[in-house]
Amino acid sequence: MGDFVGKGLSYEYTRANSNINVTVTGNRFSLVVVGDKTWSGDFQMPSSATKLQVGTYSNLERYPFHNPIFGGLSWSGDGRGCNTLKGSFTISSVTYVGNVLKAIELSFEQHCEGFTPALRGQIHWTAYDKTTAPGPVNPPPAELWAPAPGTTPATGNYIYLASDRGDYVGGGSSYLFTPDIVPMSATITGTHLSVRGGYGVNTWDGDFVTMNSVTKLEPGYYGGLNRYPFNNPATGGLSWFGWGRGCNTLRGWFVVDQATYSGTTLKSIDLRFEQHCEGWTPALRGKVHWVF
Repeated sequence: MGDFVGKGLSYEYTRANSNINVTVTGNRFSLVVVGDKTWSGDFQMPSSATKLQVGTYSNLERYPFHNPIFGGLSWSGDGRGCNTLKGSFTISSVTYVGNVLKAIELSFEQHCEGFTPALRGQIHWTAYDKTTAPGPVNPPPAELWAPAPGTTPATGNYIYLASDRGDYVGGGSSYLFTPDIVPMSATITGTHLSVRGGYGVNTWDGDFVTMNSVTKLEPGYYGGLNRYPFNNPATGGLSWFGWGRGCNTLRGWFVVDQATYSGTTLKSIDLRFEQHCEGWTPALRGKVHWVF
């Protein structure tokens, strides 16, 4: 408690819940973790080493402003980092095939600005880990919101929104858009669906993107989502905004009730969603029915 970067919390990331990208440049090990939060780490060996080697490296300062004789390190993320630091890292095992890193076990400790509270971490990485994020839950949980009978048309494309009192985006009102009322559009790019309804300043926009382990919008429940495009790629994301109102951050879910394809081309989709701005209780909920 008191560490500025980690904020006194613990975090765990794997290929099942985040993207982990590793880079080795000579005798420096770097990685970027993109999950619910984004982190980056750099571990620089002493200048006397030509590659990563087993050992403990102490009296380190912040990379890249370190003394090259000793080496350096830096761990930052979620908009926070040290101006200066003192720390150490230990490589307990490292495996190369030729000059290519295949596995590493590394632990580290850093103290921002010379303060006593520390951020500590453990990294286990192997190039042979082929774990991927799980796909959508199908069938979806039965208790999720759905429009009440009679609130949506029986045929034709539509967007329906239902906003709780206190929801910033929807303003506590309900809305129904059909092509005979306002201009509407829907586009699909890979596993990213974008929909729009309205005109001028009276326009609503929605974005729905799946986790990166699937190749199309598969039926099922996509939960634990953050705001697109700042979402965790291993889980997916969403965002609904309009009339000059949107969430800075959000939590939510969407469900694909049905999706039909011709080859790799999406032909129709039924999708429901729920989002909570800034972690508040009031929600904006909606349903999209679209035939391309």
